[in-house]
Amino acid sequence: MKRLVAVCAILVFLADGSPAGANDSSARSVSDLAREYRELRAKRRQLPPGVRLKELDDSGGRLEQTLSALGEALGRPPHTSKEIVKSLGAPDAIRNDREMTRFLGIYERERRKSASELKPRHDRKYFIYFWRGWHDFLFFISEGGVIVDHGWWFAYE
Repeated sequence: MKRLVAVCAILVFLADGSPAGANDSSARSVSDLAREYRELRAKRRQLPPGVRLKELDDSGGRLEQTLSALGEALGRPPHTSKEIVKSLGAPDAIRNDREMTRFLGIYERERRKSASELKPRHDRKYFIYFWRGWHDFLFFISEGGVIVDHGWWFAYE
């Protein structure tokens, strides 16, 4: 009986639109998230310069939420850079370690907090997908074609 009550409570909680609910981007498939990202990206590219839309530009908007969910879903092995590009389209930029140095401070600090470690590699590439241009973006870290991690750059302005 206790189990039945617990299951019912969980179902009510999920149906209530909570963070774990079906409307949340984390509960959606990667293909659905990738399709939504491509649609939002196309919408952004069609806007005249300087035009803002809440769903594209605001913190917590659809574009940021979708990119965050994609980072969580695809930002670790065994995913590959080919899979990322196939799902999301060509990145807005690709950079190497030297070119990314100025963007990695926040990522490195957060990685140290979590005690995860990436050993230096010469073949590391960063696949960059813009949220708000070079102001805020998601990046996937590829080593030898395999995604080893992902992170965010935020300007915090």
